[in-house]
Amino acid sequence: MLAFDTPLVLGALLLAPLYGLMRRHLLRRAAIPFAPLQVARATGLRTLLMRLQVPFEMLILIVVVGALAGPHRRDEIELIGAEGLDIALALDISASMQAADFPPNRLEALKGLAVDFVRRSGSDRIAVYAFAKHVFSQTPLTTDHGTLSSLIDGLAFKTIDHADSGGTALGDALIAAADGLLRVRVPDRDQVIVLITDGQSNVGSDPILAARFAAENEFALYVVGIGGEEPIEVYVDGKPFITIEDIILKTSLDDTQLKEIAAAAAGQYFRAKEMDALAAIFDDLARLDTTPLEVETVEIQHSYAPALAMLAALLFVTWLLIDASLLRRPLR
Repeated sequence: MLAFDTPLVLGALLLAPLYGLMRRHLLRRAAIPFAPLQVARATGLRTLLMRLQVPFEMLILIVVVGALAGPHRRDEIELIGAEGLDIALALDISASMQAADFPPNRLEALKGLAVDFVRRSGSDRIAVYAFAKHVFSQTPLTTDHGTLSSLIDGLAFKTIDHADSGGTALGDALIAAADGLLRVRVPDRDQVIVLITDGQSNVGSDPILAARFAAENEFALYVVGIGGEEPIEVYVDGKPFITIEDIILKTSLDDTQLKEIAAAAAGQYFRAKEMDALAAIFDDLARLDTTPLEVETVEIQHSYAPALAMLAALLFVTWLLIDASLLRRPLR
């Protein structure tokens, strides 16, 4: 829609006809009936240009007034944040994740699952929590999936001090993820916790109570168990991992507790034998409601004043050239 910054300036257009009358009158008074150098009557193009002199000057005046009025077009655009989910990934990085039943080890397999999860998550906001005995926030909710993938790739056995942080605190991981999501909750936008682990909770909060807390706050919980059924010794950098009991750590996936955690939150449990577990998770995520992060109306103004100003300058220079080269040149 066309609008003007200073519409009152357009009132000056009413003076254009008055200017034309006054200019024509002055030109007639200034004319010399028998100029010494004028020995022939002007004809053809020169006559036409002389007749167009006043209209041309009026056109320049109109364009200048139009530019001063600040004409512009205003467009309203709705900026809608991309639809998606809020997802908290809680990733187990305890010592047992070094078991090699998932080549090269469970942690690397978990990282592959998590990176694939991020890659396929579209416009979802994702947070990453790494845990063993303690929970560490790798990143709050973000849509920068490139950085997310890099942070997940950076997880390693030496990310934590296993002498101090050894263990598996599933309950604490669920509470940390739930708390992080609650702090940035958007109305009607689904929030999801994905817990990926290879073992039972042996420290920290009761994971069943934590799962119930997630259910009370309407989080969708997906638990992914990663690991084989047969016990396997854990080696780190080719050396056996010795526990505080001075024995080699052996681990296998007993998913009884993991199923109970998922059931307590009315969630779902998946056994991650291969990458197909994530496909099942995404089938469910695709059916969840997605809500834009924000809707904002932005007004964009396209000004025509610069173009009109350039047109006025071009017309003025053109008329000066015509006046100097044709109108003021003596007839021969």
